[in-house]
Amino acid sequence: MVARTIVKDLLDGNERYTTGGALHPNQSFDYRIKLVNGQKPKAAILTCADSRVSPEIIFDQGLGDLFVLKLAGNMVNDMFLVFLFIIR
Repeated sequence: MVARTIVKDLLDGNERYTTGGALHPNQSFDYRIKLVNGQKPKAAILTCADSRVSPEIIFDQGLGDLFVLKLAGNMVNDMFLVFLFIIR
């Protein structure tokens, strides 16, 4: 997926979430079995460790769709930047 398509997909998902029309994609039993063989997230998201905020939910994405790094205090260090660089 190209970056523009990914951003549109995330924004569309957020629109569904905020209007009550979330689809909750890629969460079936069969899909979870497929994830045993690996993951191919479409985006990496660096977010606060706040338990009230889950990117998978607010962007209406499924299991394995996002690589989420949560950290407390919004303190980004080299370790987090390396993770984000590696998964590109």
